[in-house]
Amino acid sequence: MMISYNRGDYDSASQWLGALRQDDAWLSQLQQLQDAAPEELSKHHQIASKRIEEGASGDFWYFYKHQVEKVVEELWETGELTLPKLKTQAIWMLTEEWLEKEQKCVIDNRKEIVAKLNPIFYNDEAEASSFLSEIQGMKAKQITDRVNQLVRARRISEMSRKRELWMVLHDYGLYEKSESNWNSQVD
Repeated sequence: MMISYNRGDYDSASQWLGALRQDDAWLSQLQQLQDAAPEELSKHHQIASKRIEEGASGDFWYFYKHQVEKVVEELWETGELTLPKLKTQAIWMLTEEWLEKEQKCVIDNRKEIVAKLNPIFYNDEAEASSFLSEIQGMKAKQITDRVNQLVRARRISEMSRKRELWMVLHDYGLYEKSESNWNSQVD
């Protein structure tokens, strides 16, 4: 669906923004964001930030601390932007909003994982965090090989190396193989 470019079709900026959230252009952008690799997300952030700064919404975006609804209300009231231009500005703001939420989720998720790994690493948070960073993107065999090295180096608790560590890694999608596979690989 594509939203109308006739202001008279909307009672308010809020109604228009609600329609935009269902518009094909935004949904296409959202799909690109959801499908993007983590390293591509920073490129999306750079582009969105630049477009917002260059556009009519830049100052309001700053004043309202990245609140899309408030900025759209301001721009709607001025009437200076055509709806197609307002649409592109709003899509860039929605992009930033999504990226900010995603980044917060990633940070919160990371903190949660490190907290669960911490006891396994003899309560050495730095070691647990380092391990988490190290295994990102590793294949299952590489992860179990690294775990074996860390057990031998006495950085991972001998008692926690099997089920306890497997459960944390498996629950967060870092190691997707079965527990029996884990147990056959971890010494």
